[in-house]
Amino acid sequence: MSFNRVLAPTLAALALFSSSARAGVEWGGCLVPGHDQNLRFTAGAVMNFEGMITETTRKLYDVTGHTWKQDGALSFSSSDFNLDGPYGTMGLSLDMAWPFVRFQLDSTFMSPSTTATARRDYYIAVGEDIEYNGQSYDHLMIPQGTSFSADLTGNLTELNFLLVPVGFKAGDVLRINPSFDFGLLMFGGQYEIDAGATTGTKTYQNPPEDFAIGGSSSGFSILGAPQWGPGVDVRLGKPDGVQVDLQVHYLFASYDGSTAWLTTADHREKHLDFDHENLRLRGQVEIPLQRLALTFGVQAQWIQTDGTASSTATDPDVILERQERFDKEFSFQMDSVMATVGIAF
Repeated sequence: MSFNRVLAPTLAALALFSSSARAGVEWGGCLVPGHDQNLRFTAGAVMNFEGMITETTRKLYDVTGHTWKQDGALSFSSSDFNLDGPYGTMGLSLDMAWPFVRFQLDSTFMSPSTTATARRDYYIAVGEDIEYNGQSYDHLMIPQGTSFSADLTGNLTELNFLLVPVGFKAGDVLRINPSFDFGLLMFGGQYEIDAGATTGTKTYQNPPEDFAIGGSSSGFSILGAPQWGPGVDVRLGKPDGVQVDLQVHYLFASYDGSTAWLTTADHREKHLDFDHENLRLRGQVEIPLQRLALTFGVQAQWIQTDGTASSTATDPDVILERQERFDKEFSFQMDSVMATVGIAF
């Protein structure tokens, strides 16, 4: 899904409107004393959670002439583990505003738990070794038809800085602050998989790996992506009365290059090509008290990342030496809706 075809013209139109509606210009943005900082608690649901990794081609098989083995490419998705959603979330959000600069921190926690049945033989690399007959195994096989449980404790955190060169003000009731945003989005999770007692081992892949058939394991994974893009904050209401604050932020990133700067192992270097999009809509009502304001609102967010990771080797001798794994396609998508309650001060 691409948001920029719709959002970019919308943000541009807002900026043009703000400059043409007899608006006063304030360098560094239009701040409202007592409403510059916001602390919110959030609760809601992840409506859609999709993760997918698909093996495509393996250059080793082309070099060795074993092209029929390309048919052994595997694909894993969140639906294989029954983790598509919906499920509940809780979190917190912090906004801080100064002239020319804004800071935003959003952190969301989730803890889905599910049971599923293997649709085929699953071959999985795990974090914690599985012990069997005095040996340790860091790969797990779940045979087709086997019931297993999966638990995930995850966190999605965004850390963004906003540059606000100017703000536009129309009287005492309308303030518009366009911004250029940049920051980092991170998703980390602790997972546990229980596929029953270990019943044996199996050697699989080339080069061969030993897999424990069944067993329990846990591990930790983390994903991160830089992001940047436009945003706008529209505030309605008089400074000493009830106010409505509306925010739209569209952040994105693209990368096409080597992973050499991510790893020190030459044989793990890949060519990485990915696109990332993150659209968040947030609105809240601010009710003034003596020294602060109570806030009530709602936000919706759509995050999508797609890409490929492929071998950089082209020389047949290098391909044979590295014994490269399959090239892969990957995608991640998460859609959420949350209610917010907090204070502005």
